[in-house]
Amino acid sequence: MASNRQSTATTVQIAFDSDPEPHHCGYCNTDGSCTAGLYNLSTITLRKVRASNCGYCQKEGGKFSFGIVASTMLVDDYQILMDRGWRKCGTYYYKALMKTTCCPLYTIRCDANNFQISRSQRRVVQTMNRFINENIKPSDETRTTTITDSSLRQSAPKKQNDVQSKLSLNDWINKQSSTNAVQLIRHVLANDTPPSDEFLKRLRSRQKRWYKKLLKLKSQNKLSSETDIRVLVKRFDRMDNHSHQTLEEMLQFNEKPVNKLEVRLVRSYPPSEEFTRTLTESHSVYQRYQMAIHGDASSECSFSQFKRFLCESSLKKDCPRIPSSKVPSCGYGSFHMLYYLNGKIIACNVLDILPGGVSSVYFYYDPDLGFLKLGVYSALKEIELTRRLAREIPEIKDYYLGYYVHTCVKMRYKGQYKPSYLLCPETYTWHRIEKCVPLLNANKYARFESDTAKVDEDEENNIEHLKLRVDGHIITPLGLQQWNEEYFFYILDRFTKLAKFVGKTCANRLVIDLN
Repeated sequence: MASNRQSTATTVQIAFDSDPEPHHCGYCNTDGSCTAGLYNLSTITLRKVRASNCGYCQKEGGKFSFGIVASTMLVDDYQILMDRGWRKCGTYYYKALMKTTCCPLYTIRCDANNFQISRSQRRVVQTMNRFINENIKPSDETRTTTITDSSLRQSAPKKQNDVQSKLSLNDWINKQSSTNAVQLIRHVLANDTPPSDEFLKRLRSRQKRWYKKLLKLKSQNKLSSETDIRVLVKRFDRMDNHSHQTLEEMLQFNEKPVNKLEVRLVRSYPPSEEFTRTLTESHSVYQRYQMAIHGDASSECSFSQFKRFLCESSLKKDCPRIPSSKVPSCGYGSFHMLYYLNGKIIACNVLDILPGGVSSVYFYYDPDLGFLKLGVYSALKEIELTRRLAREIPEIKDYYLGYYVHTCVKMRYKGQYKPSYLLCPETYTWHRIEKCVPLLNANKYARFESDTAKVDEDEENNIEHLKLRVDGHIITPLGLQQWNEEYFFYILDRFTKLAKFVGKTCANRLVIDLN
């Protein structure tokens, strides 16, 4: 800050009315020039609009964002910021300038309570369960199946085996209730013509796909072999059972698995004892991940960089505005969710728990375990965590996946966690991703709100009520102008952008440190 201060024109006040009444502070017995009464406000410093290289399209200087650094951020304030398109990295909070940045960043969240697991996501869970329960890797399973099929085909004369197999299959069908799937098997066995159009219309999409597999097996004369009967029954049971299984049930292991996987939620800020104790081991996994998956040099993922990037935080675990009845048993704030395989850390979710949901920050894992698809599995575990917290505190219901980047094909996977919603960059309302994708296919920047009359209901264009801290005193922007007009106009654009981007509610809760 410039030094030409005019002390006679200093305005110090807590209230920001046009004609404020004298304020008396009960903490230090002064007229209110101290900041002791601001313990329930977030404290930030302002940064300029920043141009940086884009990690998605690799354009130099193509990414534009406005940022702040928070020495203290209350969780309900960050919830508001996140629902207005902000994200954080350590203590740095930023919002993309959507119309000018090369790859617009749309905030995405999933309704965890109504989460619908996809077929590919279910396969990831099955792969993990087989590995933990039986120590079977995908490559091992493929090899075992091939050997078994080959030996069974050679074990008996084909004609005799076919008769026994058909009887076994028919016996099994006769014991089943007459569901669409059972009717489908009966029809494929007894007929060479497809079922009627009326019947096919009653089938779900996955049953139609299953029907095509049955036809393929029949055309290859494999439908009646004993090993294929087991596959057939297994597919039917899996299709029938998974429609009733909850996510929590799918993620359960056997009582006595061969391997042991533990997932522990540990507070990273302020650091818990377990977090501090495991920091070196966790960094080792992070470093191997960055070097193997992202091609970083060891110096780019040092211990200090790791702490700054994924361990430092300014999120307070306590918020005076939130009653204790609305706080989950684990509390709010920043956490690491550590994955232990047979006592060794193999992966970590970095996340924030907020009053409206769980925000995923970053994930890293042991690259030697890539066959487990841990990125997908960890997202499902975070959704499970969100659902568990929602049973305690119903308001904690959404799973925030960070930014959805439609211009980057690799980042579109986030839309596969359904039902998902994207944040409109103009009205800050939420919209189903299925309705947003056609708009993004047409233009990289899009307004999702179809009502043209709808505006940002929390918009703030007035900076008069911003709270500024200078040398331990609280002043208004008007006071700053009287104090140092040159500096006021130098920083005025940042005040204006901050008020607009954070909204009226949050603007009144922030203390801007100008020291």
